Amino acid sequence: MVTRNYELLFIVSPELTEESLEVLLNRVQNYLLEAGAVVSEFRNWGTRRLAYTIKGFRDGRYYLARFAMPTSTIKDFERRLLLLEGVLRELIILVEDAPEGETVVAAPAAEPEVEPADVATAEPEELGETL
Repeated sequence: MVTRNYELLFIVSPELTEESLEVLLNRVQNYLLEAGAVVSEFRNWGTRRLAYTIKGFRDGRYYLARFAMPTSTIKDFERRLLLLEGVLRELIILVEDAPEGETVVAAPAAEPEVEPADVATAEPEELGETL
């Protein structure tokens, strides 16, 4: 049985009452435990504006969970999560393990040599190989 690290981000309807929300969050945590997960973090990210309307909602409550789970149970867990009423969206990603003692840091994006606004007014020889 192979166990991998995962992150779960899910969005919950903003119209749920506090009691309904607590029941839903308990179900998610119970589903994780039933699937054999070891939860390392479960955080409330608060209510945020959605990029686009989902099921008629413009806002949603965001939650993040980090856990280790056997690979054989992840699909069943995801299916059960999607069936919960009140969950608008969910995303589970596999977290690649960094070698011990090393921290994985994303490299900053390279700065463009010519700003986009400068392209329209720049002379062709100023642009060089950027075209």
